[in-house]
Amino acid sequence: MCCVFFLLIVGLYFLYKVYEYHKGKTSVENINNRYVLITGCDSGFGNALALLLDKKGVPVFAACLTEKGGTKLKNKTSSRLRVLQLDVTDQNSIHNAVEFVKHHLPKSSGLWGLVSNAGLQVLHAPLEFHSPEAVEKCLSVNLFGSINMTRSFLPLLRKEKGRLVYVTSECVFREQACRAPYVISKVGVESLAECLRRELYEVGVTIHTIQPGAFKTNIVEDFNEMKSILQRAFDAVDEEVQEFYGQHWLSKTKESCDRIPHVQCKDLSLVTNAIYHALFSVMPKKRYRCGPDCIYYFYPISLLPEWFNTWYWSMSPPPDAVTKIQKK
Repeated sequence: MCCVFFLLIVGLYFLYKVYEYHKGKTSVENINNRYVLITGCDSGFGNALALLLDKKGVPVFAACLTEKGGTKLKNKTSSRLRVLQLDVTDQNSIHNAVEFVKHHLPKSSGLWGLVSNAGLQVLHAPLEFHSPEAVEKCLSVNLFGSINMTRSFLPLLRKEKGRLVYVTSECVFREQACRAPYVISKVGVESLAECLRRELYEVGVTIHTIQPGAFKTNIVEDFNEMKSILQRAFDAVDEEVQEFYGQHWLSKTKESCDRIPHVQCKDLSLVTNAIYHALFSVMPKKRYRCGPDCIYYFYPISLLPEWFNTWYWSMSPPPDAVTKIQKK
C-alpha cells in the first residue's frame, strides 16, 4: 500500500512538472503594453535585457548610472525605449525616476515589471582587507538600492499587479570566501524577495530571483585594476595583517585574477532569457539558476552536508602564516 501511495505521489509530481514546463512557455497577453523598468543598463545583464525587450516590442525604462551609458544604449534601440539617469544609492535620484516613469506611463496605467539588476563587487579579498567604506558601498548598491527602489515603485507595481525581478547570484547558496560584503548583499536581496512574496501574495504582485553563475559582465571589467585595488587594500591594513598574509599570498592572489576570464560564460542570453520568462510567462518560477557552473556544479554541491561545503570551499591559509605556525 505504501509503495502504491509513493508511486502515486511521484506520478502526480511528474505530471505537474510536465504541465509547468509547457504552461511556462505561454506568455501573458499584450506585452507591447506592459512597461518594464530595468536598473543597471549601462552594461552587462541590464544592457542586454534592455536590447532584448526592446526587440520584442516591450516598452522599457532603461535606468543608467552614467549619461554615456544611456546615450550608447539609446543609439542601439527604438523610440519605445526611454533612458533615464539613476543612482540607486541616492533617494532624490530614485524620487526623480518615479516621477519620470509616472510622466511617461499611459494614463491610469501602472508598472508591469521592475528588474533590480544594478550591482557591484568592490574587492575580492578576505574581510580584513575590506574598508568600512568599501563594505558600505557594496551594500548601498546591491542591497539598500534594491530595497529603496522596491519601496518607491511598489505603488505602481501594485496598480498593475506586476512582477518584481531581482538579480542575485549563485553565492546565495554558495557562501564563498573573500566575497563577504558581496555575498551578504545578495543573500539579503534573496531574503527580501522571500519576505515580499508573503507581503504581496494577496495583492497579486509576484517576486522572482535570478541566480547567475560566473558570467562575463562589467562587474569585473579591468583585471589589472582589480589587482591594483587589492594592492591598495593590502597597503592600507595594519602591519599585523600584512605580516599574517605576506607578500607571497598577495602575489598568488593577484595571479588568480588572470584566471577569472577563462571560467566566465560569455552567453548573457542564459540570464536575459530567464528574466524574460520571469516577466512574461503565465507560470513564472520563483528562482532561476543560470549558467552551466551554477546548475551543474555549484547548486548540486550546495545540497551536500554543511561540513562538506565548509571544507570544500575553505580558503587555503597564507603560506607565510603556515610557516610561522609550524615554527611555533
